[in-house]
Amino acid sequence: MIGFLLILGAIPYLTFVILMIMGLRRAKPAKSASHFPPVSVIVAARNEAHNLPQLLDDLLAQKYAGEYTCIIADDRSTDDTWSIIHKFSKAHPQFIAVRILEESTEMTGKKNALTQCIKNTTASILMETDADCRMGPDWVSTLASEFDEDTGIVVGFSSVRERTVFAIYQALDFLGIMMTNAGMMQHGKAWSGSGQNLAFRRSHFTAIGGFTGDRDQSIGDDFFLVQKIARLPGVGAKFSWNPQSFVSTAPAESMIDFYRQRKRWASDSRGLHRKDPLFFLFLASAFTLNTAILLQLFSLVITPLFLWVLVMKFCLELGILLMGLQKMNRLADVWVFPLWFLAQPVYIPIMGISGLFGKVTWK
Repeated sequence: MIGFLLILGAIPYLTFVILMIMGLRRAKPAKSASHFPPVSVIVAARNEAHNLPQLLDDLLAQKYAGEYTCIIADDRSTDDTWSIIHKFSKAHPQFIAVRILEESTEMTGKKNALTQCIKNTTASILMETDADCRMGPDWVSTLASEFDEDTGIVVGFSSVRERTVFAIYQALDFLGIMMTNAGMMQHGKAWSGSGQNLAFRRSHFTAIGGFTGDRDQSIGDDFFLVQKIARLPGVGAKFSWNPQSFVSTAPAESMIDFYRQRKRWASDSRGLHRKDPLFFLFLASAFTLNTAILLQLFSLVITPLFLWVLVMKFCLELGILLMGLQKMNRLADVWVFPLWFLAQPVYIPIMGISGLFGKVTWK
């Protein structure tokens, strides 16, 4: 039985990873921009007083030749978030502060906050980031340069800051997620992205009905946005490989915070078998394979098949993460890979099951 599960999970999963590696080998940074459309950066903030000053300074320092504004929404914060945003907008006219005092009955917190931001701008290009992110002064111009006539949405790279073992583990885990998406985009499959670093056309956001769909999803502002825009006729998705477009984010401070964050992300898989069967197959194969490995270890029986699958999984996962670490100039972090690899057979089943059950919230 366990051998059957190993094969059932290994064949599709390892095939997907090979395809991702092939896609990543073809990835190249975009050329410099020759046009500068109006851009608005949108940020949904809730109880982010400790992070906002750094983000606001980074957004203020952006060097963009075109029209540029920032809209920051405070979603019912109980700390000084509103005070910080409001004062900053008074001092810098290109910043617009939006205050949300009541919960929306139409959509969940973050989706509603981002929607209110978008209502306060007419810019043709919208860029999304989170309140705990940091970026360089060329972030806006670099992401804007990724858009051509066929591009509807651009997924940017984001990494985890800090150098503790726990933070590097999170960075490596998140890198695996980013490489999965980036590799498949090279094959024309837009599976997901992160709201930490995302850019899309306003016209396409309107064409998909904004965030009004998927009411059963408490988050998914980035997940389904990437999928829906990329499915529009004649529209494509890109992954930005220019280092100037990269952002960094704060790590989860504790194991509980990490669990809650990953559970929120895993909850996006609810109903995925109907919305994107191929992506669901990849996630299901990863779940099946890691569960089978865990069961095999519990059985205390090591078979040749088990060793073959384990070696193949180790080599391919190491390969795809090395490609990502090289692109972000963090090859030294590879020493955490064995820890990450050993944790997967426990981590993946727990997150997969947790994401399917129970309520998850933004903050």
